[in-house]
Amino acid sequence: MGNPVFVFCSVWGGVLLLYCLGATTNLVPMNMVGLTLIVMNMISVLVIYLVLGGSSGRADPETFEKYKKSATVYLKILFWLWLIGTCYEVTVQRGFPLYWNYIGDGRLYTDFGIPSFHGIMNAMYLQVVTVLAYLYFLRPRFRYVLLILLLLCWPVMMLGRGILLSAIIQIVAVFFLMRTLGLRVIITLLISAITAIFLFGYVGDLRQVLNPFAYLVSPGYVDFFSALPSGFLWFYVYLTSGTSNLFYNVELVEPAYSFGYSVYNLIPSALKVWFGFDQRSDLFVFVDGNLNAATFYSGFVSDFGSIGAFLIVFFIQFCCCLTYVIAKKGRPWGIFAYAVAFQILIFSIFYDMFFLLPILFQFVLAMTYCFFYKVFNFKKRHANAS
Repeated sequence: MGNPVFVFCSVWGGVLLLYCLGATTNLVPMNMVGLTLIVMNMISVLVIYLVLGGSSGRADPETFEKYKKSATVYLKILFWLWLIGTCYEVTVQRGFPLYWNYIGDGRLYTDFGIPSFHGIMNAMYLQVVTVLAYLYFLRPRFRYVLLILLLLCWPVMMLGRGILLSAIIQIVAVFFLMRTLGLRVIITLLISAITAIFLFGYVGDLRQVLNPFAYLVSPGYVDFFSALPSGFLWFYVYLTSGTSNLFYNVELVEPAYSFGYSVYNLIPSALKVWFGFDQRSDLFVFVDGNLNAATFYSGFVSDFGSIGAFLIVFFIQFCCCLTYVIAKKGRPWGIFAYAVAFQILIFSIFYDMFFLLPILFQFVLAMTYCFFYKVFNFKKRHANAS
């Protein structure tokens, strides 16, 4: 279930099936250009996967065990760098968002963090959680679970649902790579998903009397959604609105023929603030102003149209499949990198996570570990030979 073909095709196939229901009024009719783009990329990820030999079996336990010591060292270095950097941020900003809420400071959670530096800290945090998951699935120990649970409290203190969801998704990716998926696990995942939908809707409704998306429900589905917890409507709208914006714009947008929108998120936030750059990373016009998700295609279509978008996504899929092949060989840096790729594929129905600095920096961290492991291992073999 964790391979890139299944992930990409299941999330996009699932969204298209939900879209066909037409349960909300913001869903515009599908058009051939948008549908062809999505289907062609479903085919392309399968082709890349097969060419790279991604269907090979799982690495043996001895291979995983060989890297345990080096992964532990990598974890310790990252953890202390993240902890020191985060303490510095908290000191400079005199607290954190949950504390600000408690004392009535007035600042929002988006105000937390030193621009650009905060993105580096988030990347380190996600890698720390991912490595802990790797060590736990390698050799289950209570201390790893305790550390993961403690670290998952940090996004709550930041009031950052996005970073919390990213951490959980990367843990799930490590699980798929290192463990066999049984019936019991599948049932547990389904129950957890339904519970998450219920809680998501409950928390979202706390500050309003009615579901804020109730006005979008098509007449034929009013009774259906009324009989379900509000979280189901929340999830339906979030899952399908980005695709609606894609279908609405893919034939209308005049491409800029530059990389400006595609790589906009690679510009450090400190520079964006300094130069006063526009906060939009695409040319899309939203079907509903309250729903600004536009899938990871939005910037690519804005720059190069549907054909260019297909080619850029092809490149992203190649990178994801390549990291998966390395991960399947039991290389920990491949596992840590694919956990990031897994997240990119999951969130592709909402947003472009690939050309995002904290995400790319996670790849840099994983490859840095790979480089130092190979250098030190070479020196060790050389010393033994001497």
